[in-house]
Amino acid sequence: MIQIRMDKTVLSAWPDSQKKIRASIQKVIQTIHKIHQFEISLLLVSDSEIQEVNRLSRGKDKPTDVLSFPISENIPGAYKNLGEILISMDTLKRQAKEIGHSQKEEFYRLLVHGILHLLGYDHEISPQEEKRMKRKEDQCLAFIWGEESI
Repeated sequence: MIQIRMDKTVLSAWPDSQKKIRASIQKVIQTIHKIHQFEISLLLVSDSEIQEVNRLSRGKDKPTDVLSFPISENIPGAYKNLGEILISMDTLKRQAKEIGHSQKEEFYRLLVHGILHLLGYDHEISPQEEKRMKRKEDQCLAFIWGEESI
């Protein structure tokens, strides 16, 4: 059983289909960690909302693009609650424009980044870990984009 919870914002404000988002999350997690039964929550929020969460959880009083809160709750059997990902739509739109790619590309980049944090990757530990995580992000995006061009 796979539970991917998305708030109403994801379902109403995002142009990509819920099915595509779910399939992408599932493919990334199953490819990286071979976890076949999991739960994950995804919320799309504003800069002010993510700033408040960033301030309360990390002591950083500024907006950010994505926050991940791993749980890795082991429920009997192979089921895992991996945690929650918050993506700021305001920052997503701004970064997509600055980088020069589509909002859809930026969404999946941030989604993959958040998933990797839930799975234990952390680019803030060291330059080597940052390179390792970046390589894994690129691999995951290739999984997603290989099915359909963005």
